[in-house]
Amino acid sequence: MLLPKVKTGGIWSCRQLWDLLMSPISPRNLRTTALLTSIYQMLIAHAILFMVMLCLSHAEQMRHLLDLDILDQKDSGFYNMSPFHNDMRLKTAAQLADATENALYVLAGITIAYALSTVSLFFGVFKNKPGLIIPWLVFEFLGLIALAVFVFMLKDTKLTMIFGGQDSYFIICYTLICIDGIKWYVMHSFYQSLRTMNKLREIATVAIPCPAPGAVPYQFRKEHMYLGSNGYKHILTESPDGQG
Repeated sequence: MLLPKVKTGGIWSCRQLWDLLMSPISPRNLRTTALLTSIYQMLIAHAILFMVMLCLSHAEQMRHLLDLDILDQKDSGFYNMSPFHNDMRLKTAAQLADATENALYVLAGITIAYALSTVSLFFGVFKNKPGLIIPWLVFEFLGLIALAVFVFMLKDTKLTMIFGGQDSYFIICYTLICIDGIKWYVMHSFYQSLRTMNKLREIATVAIPCPAPGAVPYQFRKEHMYLGSNGYKHILTESPDGQG
């Protein structure tokens, strides 16, 4: 359905504005947009992985210092002194440190898997291999659902005060999630286009007469011939292997 046009001099019509917004995912610009998106996702994933590893290193150091502090308190005889109840405080701190460290280990594993999926995404887009794009599509889709649920679960915490209330908190968080959803849609569109092109290449593969054994005329080599199960075949593409 066509959008209404605003006939005002010097002002873009609604149709022109819509075409401008949709131009990054048009067939002409889809591969460039997908390639830039894959590079962006790979950089972001490795930056997050670096931050998680840095936090994990600090947590391990904190746990080590806490163990040394517990041993020092026991040796000094201050460990069970009243009214400080230092033993309970140290035990609580040790439990908190263990929980933090375990959570960071799990987060590091998830982040490593996501970073590997972004690397696979980049090579899938660069080499036109749709199978390499699937891991990132699955990870990103599950991540969007998890983030949406996580944001809703934190609506009653003090985190909302940082955003100035629940309304602005939901608007900002879900806007960022929608932006990630648009990136997922762009990559999914490129994935579907790659599958369509591969099917068209298979349809465009036709058999032609086979020349004498050991003699491949120059025009056959020039037209990208390859030896198949039914003799020589002609691939209607720019590369001999039909992969583009």
